[in-house]
Amino acid sequence: MDKTKILCVYDGGITKEIMSAMSGLEKYDAEVVMVEDTDMVSMAEITDRMGVLEKGGIEAAPDCQNLLDACEDADVIVVHCASINRHVIDKAKNLKVAAVLRGGYENADVPYLTEKKIPLINAPWRSAEAVSDFTVGMMIAENKNIARSHKLLMEGKWCKKYVNQSYIHNMKNCTVGLIGYGYIGSRVCKKLKGFGCRIIVHDPFANEQQIKQIQADGVEHVDLDTLLRESDFVSLHLRQSDLTYHFIGKEELAKMKETAYFINTARPLIVDTDALVEALKNRTIGGAAIDVYDEEPLSEDHPYLQLDNITITPHIAGTSSDTMAASVEIGYEELELYLQGKPMRNIRNL
Repeated sequence: MDKTKILCVYDGGITKEIMSAMSGLEKYDAEVVMVEDTDMVSMAEITDRMGVLEKGGIEAAPDCQNLLDACEDADVIVVHCASINRHVIDKAKNLKVAAVLRGGYENADVPYLTEKKIPLINAPWRSAEAVSDFTVGMMIAENKNIARSHKLLMEGKWCKKYVNQSYIHNMKNCTVGLIGYGYIGSRVCKKLKGFGCRIIVHDPFANEQQIKQIQADGVEHVDLDTLLRESDFVSLHLRQSDLTYHFIGKEELAKMKETAYFINTARPLIVDTDALVEALKNRTIGGAAIDVYDEEPLSEDHPYLQLDNITITPHIAGTSSDTMAASVEIGYEELELYLQGKPMRNIRNL
């Protein structure tokens, strides 16, 4: 019986060293082959590619030539950010499983894989710890003016008074509203409990069983209007899709407190950026902390750069030396189940 060929594509994020953990699958009569995605040898290139995929879809990204050259007899293809597109799927005549070692899977042609009845797996919680840590940090940074005061000090300015001076609060006196309670939102909730703040949740996609789990976690599930009206921090934790496009817009922002902060470490197109800029300029909300953008990198004349009530970071919430290793661990466990003839847990398309 032929061995199961597992073709792994490493890059500047999931490096050859990290991806080599997949070789442990060879104990299940598999052959693990690795090739490099030479178009993405740095995290900057990976971040740029993610932006291209999110905005333009799978067809906007180029082929990974090394993947195309090696995939013809692959039973399993494992990638980080390289595209498993129609070209790859058509050439990989033996393909039985596709794996994307990311939380999202925009770099896989999901409809075509589904048509071919090829299961797609991913690593849905790979960056959940990193992003949830970062989210809590962004709340504190904006509320307590940490990044803002650092910038001023580096410019030689000693500032003790800020635009939010009258509504800088201790976290234990705040209500935090989480929109979305998946892998990241639930972890943000757990970490915030240590601060003693009130936490409320609105998850538009939660079913009855999931709402019961939210309540079992000691958190109140509320409608969106209630969350916007009562929260001192509104933190976004939804996946970007047609259903969530501009989920937060002018109408939603108008329902927030004038002293409330809006936090986005999720995806840019879930928010109407123009509406957010207007709310911050007019001070109809207290402030914002943003890690994701409609355009990356930001242009020199981006309106965010003219505001004094926003903390901005360059799409780094998921950055952690632990995230990439976690991606491979999650993918490894899924493929281990597959090679043992057991059901995989994270199939996204069948």
